[in-house]
Amino acid sequence: MKKFIFLFVLLLILFATGYVYWFYYNAYSDGSRDGLLIKCSRKGNIFKTYEGEMIQPGLRSVQGGSINTNNFYFSVTDIALADSLDKVSSKTVKVHYIQYRKSLPWRGDNYNGRNQENGQYIVDRIISVSDTPVNTGL
Repeated sequence: MKKFIFLFVLLLILFATGYVYWFYYNAYSDGSRDGLLIKCSRKGNIFKTYEGEMIQPGLRSVQGGSINTNNFYFSVTDIALADSLDKVSSKTVKVHYIQYRKSLPWRGDNYNGRNQENGQYIVDRIISVSDTPVNTGL
């Protein structure tokens, strides 16, 4: 009986560890996005995180048949990178991001329903900055 309980607890711990790793620490995707950076701010009640928003080229449809701008919402975990993004506000910026399936509160906000794909987007570096405005489709 002790062996059965030990194996059950061991399997339960392995399952919980695998679940946490898969959904919270294993990157789902990464890539780059460019657009007009309109906001980079520090916010939060308990965990203060840096959050940003950029308008990407084109429009997208949302539920209900209306058309909305194609905004990209993201979080930044590096303070120096957040300061750099704050300095290039209102410019066309190309950033590299990592997308996780689920969010952790100390890593930033979860923008499910606001971005085209669910998940937590973490910007980890700036690829390029340009003064020329991107065509937002408006």
